[in-house]
Amino acid sequence: MRLILGLLLFSILFSCKESQKAKNEEEQKSVEKETLKVLLVGVFHFENFNPENNGDIVQKKVSDVLTSENQKELELIAKKISEFNPSKIFVEYPFKRQEKLDTTYQNFPNKANFKSQKRSEIIQIGFRVAKQLKHEKVFAMDLRTNFPYDSLLTQMKKAKQFDLIKRDEIELNELEKSANELFNSNKSLSEIIFFYNNQDYRNNDINWYLSLANQGGELDNFVGSYLASEWYRRNLHMYSIIQKSIEKNDKRIMILAGSSHISMFKSFIDYNPEWRTVELEEIMK
Repeated sequence: MRLILGLLLFSILFSCKESQKAKNEEEQKSVEKETLKVLLVGVFHFENFNPENNGDIVQKKVSDVLTSENQKELELIAKKISEFNPSKIFVEYPFKRQEKLDTTYQNFPNKANFKSQKRSEIIQIGFRVAKQLKHEKVFAMDLRTNFPYDSLLTQMKKAKQFDLIKRDEIELNELEKSANELFNSNKSLSEIIFFYNNQDYRNNDINWYLSLANQGGELDNFVGSYLASEWYRRNLHMYSIIQKSIEKNDKRIMILAGSSHISMFKSFIDYNPEWRTVELEEIMK
């Protein structure tokens, strides 16, 4: 009798456990179904090919995206993104100039020869995907803030933070050197873009603001903190525009921007349980 009761109790417990497991799986599927999938595409700025003065702190001789080989790569990238099927595409373009972006996009040919277009990630990736998906528009999201790098260096010298200045020079030189080695390597355009989206690169990017820039200046001078906060403010503004643009029927979106912005967006979205990031490398497999 005890054996029978034991088996009956075990059967009841096992049944309850399986029932709870099935319920948890259904709840997980429901959560995943409701989660907004955000494809993050961080890039080097395509227009910086042989730049005279692009305004960037780190000068890079980037790849020419208009070569036949890179155009094939961009076609493949666009195809995979189109299969991901984002309902909205956000690009690093001034938010206050949305009307101009609308006009440019609407006048852009549906079957364009992209090799004859500008070296711009907005056109080469953003427009290319949007046209394939027959989107009515692409979404501008950029809002510029201050970036007082020269003031930071001045205050670091005033504070006699020569070790910090040297560290900054070494880090920027290493960044420039590794970037140029990357662009001069035999890596494909896709592989280069994957590099700009790996987590180590993103961590190092954000670390510069928090560990180096933030401590610049004398004890009662906060130019470093101001520079770091302005960078956060710019990206928070951009993220806010994206958040406010999302509608109930949006299940998948894409954010296309310079890799430093994408580093920030990744850190923001990781705190949002209703959104989940998707990497370009994932959908390219």
